[in-house]
Amino acid sequence: MKGKVKVAIVTLVILLVGTGAFLWKMNDISKQMQEKETAKQKEESDLLVNQKGKAIDTVKQVDIIPLYLSGDKKNVVTTHYNNVSEIYSAEKSAQAEKNLTDIKKNRSFPFDDPLWAYNPYGTNRNAMYVYFTTGGKCYCRYTISVEDENIPDFTRTAVAKTSGNVTKEHEYQIMGLVAGKTNYITMKLYNANDELSDVHTFSVTIPESATKSPNMLTTLNGRSKETISNGLYVVFSNNTNKKTKDTPILLYDNSGVLRGEIPTNGYSGRKVEQIYDTIVYASSKKTISQVNALGQVTKTFSTGDYRQAGEFAYDGYGNLYIIAEKDQKKVTPKSKVLKLELESGSTKEVLDMDTLLKQVYQKKAKKAGRQNVDWVGLNSVQVTGTNKLLLSCKNLSSIIKVSNVGSLLPKINYIIADKKIYKPYKSLAKKVLAKSSGDDSSSPEPEETPAINNILKKKVTPEPFESQYGQEAMLYRDKKTEGQYELTVLNANTGNGAKNNGESYYYRYLVDETAKTYQLKGKLPLDQTKKDGNICKQNNTLVYCSSDNSYFAESDINGKLIKQFNVTSRPYRVYKMNFKKFWFY
Repeated sequence: MKGKVKVAIVTLVILLVGTGAFLWKMNDISKQMQEKETAKQKEESDLLVNQKGKAIDTVKQVDIIPLYLSGDKKNVVTTHYNNVSEIYSAEKSAQAEKNLTDIKKNRSFPFDDPLWAYNPYGTNRNAMYVYFTTGGKCYCRYTISVEDENIPDFTRTAVAKTSGNVTKEHEYQIMGLVAGKTNYITMKLYNANDELSDVHTFSVTIPESATKSPNMLTTLNGRSKETISNGLYVVFSNNTNKKTKDTPILLYDNSGVLRGEIPTNGYSGRKVEQIYDTIVYASSKKTISQVNALGQVTKTFSTGDYRQAGEFAYDGYGNLYIIAEKDQKKVTPKSKVLKLELESGSTKEVLDMDTLLKQVYQKKAKKAGRQNVDWVGLNSVQVTGTNKLLLSCKNLSSIIKVSNVGSLLPKINYIIADKKIYKPYKSLAKKVLAKSSGDDSSSPEPEETPAINNILKKKVTPEPFESQYGQEAMLYRDKKTEGQYELTVLNANTGNGAKNNGESYYYRYLVDETAKTYQLKGKLPLDQTKKDGNICKQNNTLVYCSSDNSYFAESDINGKLIKQFNVTSRPYRVYKMNFKKFWFY
């Protein structure tokens, strides 16, 4: 019996020691992975402070493989486009793809002699296409370096369409090149175990910005200790090149360096939506284009008899909802919503604010003395469910929830606004949600009859907060609690009823559809922008576009400045995207 106990104790000790060793090993592996991820995040922050010298400084001149876009030594494929409209022709883009495919069929392209093409599809002037094959499966991590001490290196892992991101056939869009400069592209290949297997450096000089967009923005560092988020600022502007009619979407890094210039035909739109392995954006006032990771235009959709007049929203099921107006001289501006089916390409009007809010429209039009008055000012749309939309109506200082969108009888579920706005419209006034201070005392009071009001002389309870006025760019986020969601918005604080105090605000609402209330959960003062602009939350930071003041900035969650970027032309909106699973892994 004693022997059995002894064996059991020894076995238990061995198991404990083994388990401890296993847990220690796993903890060590986890720590190493965390350290590696932290190092990667720093390297991809695009900040000089996080980089130890420049990549090009460690490369011998003899080891650099030069690339030429023209001349006797030309070894890069180039494609000419007569205008921006031609770029967004799916047929022209398919022809460019066929040209590259035919070249690939003629001979092999090893890593030390790849197939290079400069912006072959015309959709990103700061990018190169590259194709090569390798003997074993690996992934590619590249660094773009220029001989300018003020411009940090740009490092990313290219994304492959394979499991684990390792492949023998490599085809990428190397983006992030600096316009008008000689760019040194150092490409490193790693196997599945993250071991370096090969490296080559190429040099190429690309043209200056076609729209004269600045290569570097002037910046101002703030006092916040919060780390700036990784990603690229996507800058939409109203600035159009008068000669080419090009209104580009610009991509800037954390140091204010231009890393991407996406041309559009006179209208840069209001949004870039990443849908699976493509991006979708407005390529003109009457077209929306879908572009893959290599830059090829796979589809271009027409909005038919309408022109875009604001942002669009994706519903997650292959449909875009687009703010628009009729393509005529005398129209009601920014008052229609279209539905675009990406699979079929069909577009139809699914909501007309002139009809939905007929009594408001008629009164505003009568007051203005014309029918084509911008009375509603739709500027933002969010999808909250099947055939359900949230609409930001800037000129009514209202956010309206609509269901049955696309049916003969769309329904206004509720309105988020100060009640005084809807005093002249009794039926709509009943749709305005009550304000909540977060406790039971803020529950809406029952309506009093005139008799009760006269007898009791009940004192009016002040409202817990003031609603938004002249708002821009709302963002919707569903909560885990049923019937609740978070809504953030730029309260421009402009229009009838707004406080004239020279400030705009970041507003964060908690909307409770069950209780029919909304609560102001967060408020931050901002430099006022009365027209355009937006604010959006990253993980631990806020990105604010102050359109009136021609800058965008990133701050911590308390509004303390991390960094400000000054632009030469008025920005419409600015978002921040990391483009993971699209360009980068």
